[in-house]
Amino acid sequence: MQAIKAIVIGMGFLIVAGMVILVYGLTSGFDSPKGGDEAAAFGTIRATLPSGATVQGTDLDGDTMLVRLGMPDGSVQIMVFRLSDGRQIGTIDLQSQR
Repeated sequence: MQAIKAIVIGMGFLIVAGMVILVYGLTSGFDSPKGGDEAAAFGTIRATLPSGATVQGTDLDGDTMLVRLGMPDGSVQIMVFRLSDGRQIGTIDLQSQR
C-alpha cells in the first residue's frame, strides 16, 4: 500500500513539474518577435560589383534583399541576397530588346 502511495505522489509531482515547464516554455516564446535579429547574425555582406556598375536602388522583402545595378551598357542587373545568412542567392540580368 505504501508503494502505491509513493508512486501516486511521484506521478503527481511529475505532472506538476511538467505543467510548470510547459507554461514557462509557452510564455517565454512570446517575449521575442518572430524571426528575431537573424539579419544581424551574419555580420557584413561583402559583394563585388561588376566593373562600372552603379547601385540604382535596393528593396527588402522579408528575408530577401534585392540590389538593382545600372550597368555601363545601359542594362540592369539585380543581385539577390538572403539576409538570414548573408549569401548571394542569385543574379538577374535584364537587357533591353533592340
